[in-house]
Parts: sequence; structure tokens; C-alpha cells
Amino acid sequence: MRRGTPADVQRVRHVLGGMAFPAAKWQLIVHAEEYGADAATRTDLWALPTGSYDSVAAVVAAMGFTAAPARRAFRSAPPAQAAARDLPRY
Repeated sequence: MRRGTPADVQRVRHVLGGMAFPAAKWQLIVHAEEYGADAATRTDLWALPTGSYDSVAAVVAAMGFTAAPARRAFRSAPPAQAAARDLPRY
């Protein structure tokens, strides 16, 4: 699998937007060519395995684009410290 940048995934989604699914590989290529897709997108579509695709997500997955790694979330707040009255006094 190759790692697609978010721009690669967005490019394919934009070109195939409005496409009726399920669609065969040849329908994806014709739609992209009628749209006026760039060479990179057309090359990626021609490289797809022959078959039918249920959605744009299925096309992106078949292209081998992996999702960008999830960003780490902010750390949650540390647990509240025990109140002074809860601690034994010595």
C-alpha cells in the first residue's frame, strides 16, 4: 500500500464527485476524462483492478491510499488532587 496524502484523496473525491455508484472501472475513467481530470488522477484510475466499485471510498481504498495517521488528541486534564481535608494530619 502506498500512502496517499490528503490532497491525493481529495483530488480523487473531487473528480469522482457526482458519480453514480456502483460503477465499473471503465465508467470511472470515462467520468474522469469527461471531467477533465489531471494526468495523475487518470493514471491512478487506469491502474485500478478491473471490477465494480460501490463508492468513492472503495475507489480510494483500491488505489492503495492509506488514511493519514490520526493526530494525537490533547491530553485530558490530570486527575484532581485530593483535598487537604481528606488527607490525614500527622
